[in-house]
Amino acid sequence: MFDVDGQPVMTTRPVKYGKGSRWRARYVDSRGREHEKLFTRKADATAWLEEISSSLVTGTYVAPKAGMVPVGDIHKQWLKTQAHVKDSTKAARASAWSVHVRDRWETIPVAEVQTSEIRAWVNELSAAGAAATTIENALGVLRMVLAVAVEDKRLRANPCDTVKAPRREHSERAYLTHQQVAELADAMARDGLVVRFLAYTGLRYGEMAALKVQNFDMLRRRVNIRDSVTEVTGKLTWSTPKTHERRSVPFPRFLAKDLAAQMEGKRRDDLVFTAPAGGVLRINTFRTRVFGPAVDKLRGIDDAGNPTTDWPRPTMHDLRHTAASLAISAGANVKAVQTMLGHKSAAMTLDTYADLFPDDLEAVADALDAAVAKLSETTAGQLRANPASGD
Repeated sequence: MFDVDGQPVMTTRPVKYGKGSRWRARYVDSRGREHEKLFTRKADATAWLEEISSSLVTGTYVAPKAGMVPVGDIHKQWLKTQAHVKDSTKAARASAWSVHVRDRWETIPVAEVQTSEIRAWVNELSAAGAAATTIENALGVLRMVLAVAVEDKRLRANPCDTVKAPRREHSERAYLTHQQVAELADAMARDGLVVRFLAYTGLRYGEMAALKVQNFDMLRRRVNIRDSVTEVTGKLTWSTPKTHERRSVPFPRFLAKDLAAQMEGKRRDDLVFTAPAGGVLRINTFRTRVFGPAVDKLRGIDDAGNPTTDWPRPTMHDLRHTAASLAISAGANVKAVQTMLGHKSAAMTLDTYADLFPDDLEAVADALDAAVAKLSETTAGQLRANPASGD
């Protein structure tokens, strides 16, 4: 019997023939290393060698001790492959590893990581109150680490592949009306234009904060999205937009005058929206010092922290949702909204904002009714024009 490299694979009687494990099975792997195992029966030894030969041919062979490396060591190896990842993504994955993954899996040999144990771990995180997105991130990190073990032939398959995180429960969104956008902008101590700009363009906050004068085409009323700036552990990180794709987004005519005033006296490479003292308008500072107080003012928050009005409680990201809502209500098609928001596909836009298209289904039914009614009228007219001949 031979392996895939033509090396002999032998089943022989050991020195202790007739006592205990009577048969020794040996093979040489693709790296030239010899391995052996003892069996009581020749049939078992032969079956084992056939299984080894098959795994060598199919590329699923794993050396006997290759899987004894702990998950923590493979994680260190995986980190070296993450140079292309954005700093914000690196920070999120590092947090998931240190908070949820490391203590549970770091010292476990990769070969001993079982799918059932991973599924139990996911259930434990859920029972402890971890959010679905938190569990997704933790499971995702473990999956990517074990994928490296599979690539290095330390595992035949990734035990995370069939494990799913809990389904996300989407929080209720605060879609603002045109009137509410105006009220919020007016209630802000400063930078009301930021709210109006985000609510009518759908840009992510980091994309807005990174805009420079040269990104605006005032004649065509377009803003070209090229960069994004994010605050990661207190440090500003510049990168490309979330989908890594540049896009051009229109802005309404009524914003042009205020935007022009915002850029007056600035050079082409100057930021359009800046902090009072200059520099990037950081989201955490803007949210807590400007946006949040304006929302509380409109909601009429009393001394006990309870609202006295029915004004909604939007987040900064709800301004992006508001832009989608206002665009769809104005008649924008799904492809236009996808381009404006920078989604990867129209399907993603539909999945995200399915609740904004309730009337479309009724319109489809009405259109079908009208088409059938028209067909019936046409058919009836043809029958009147061509009556059947009598006897």
